[in-house]
Amino acid sequence: MKDKKDRAFELRKNGHTYAYISEILGVPKSTLSDWFAHHPWSEEIRKKNSIVSAKRNIQNLNEKTKNKLKEKYKKAEKEAEMEFKKHKNNPLFVAGLMLYIGEGDKNIVDGMIRISNFDPNVLKIFMLFLDKFFFVKKEKVKFWILLYPDLNEKTCKVWWKNKLQIGDRDFYKNQIIKGKHKKKRLQYGVGNIILSNKFLKKKLLRWIDLISEHIAGMV
Repeated sequence: MKDKKDRAFELRKNGHTYAYISEILGVPKSTLSDWFAHHPWSEEIRKKNSIVSAKRNIQNLNEKTKNKLKEKYKKAEKEAEMEFKKHKNNPLFVAGLMLYIGEGDKNIVDGMIRISNFDPNVLKIFMLFLDKFFFVKKEKVKFWILLYPDLNEKTCKVWWKNKLQIGDRDFYKNQIIKGKHKKKRLQYGVGNIILSNKFLKKKLLRWIDLISEHIAGMV
């Protein structure tokens, strides 16, 4: 047993865990605990091992999460390809995609579907598109206005509310243009729609690729 104890101390000082030493030497963890109980350096090793283990667990969790998201977004693109065949000749479907090509945000990183325009009819069409093809009601969509400094925020907000038939709860904080162009160019500012959903944005961007290829093939 003395040889095992000496070997156990050697392994412990090299930073190995109780589990590893127990497996190598065939010594119960309870015995190892008794042997190392009065040695502060062993406690320091335990703390270091705990930190390393916690980091490893976090890395493993992050990797699993990353893989799950990757699979989720692959599913979004596959769904988009199947649904495109069904909707590609629908005028509202095509209109929504064309509007987003012209006025929407294509960045996938933050997962935000964003589209802006000074014409409320453009935003109404896109809201219909979200409802019809993503089953997203307008209550789930957020809205904000880009304003010039000399525009009355309250007046503009009421105007957009009436045009889009939305409520105060649907608004994010409005933004005022800073810099050179301080005089109003548009009477009621620029309306912006926001929907936070990366899964749907993956589908939307895939649809855009497919509609572009489809139309290009018709030329």
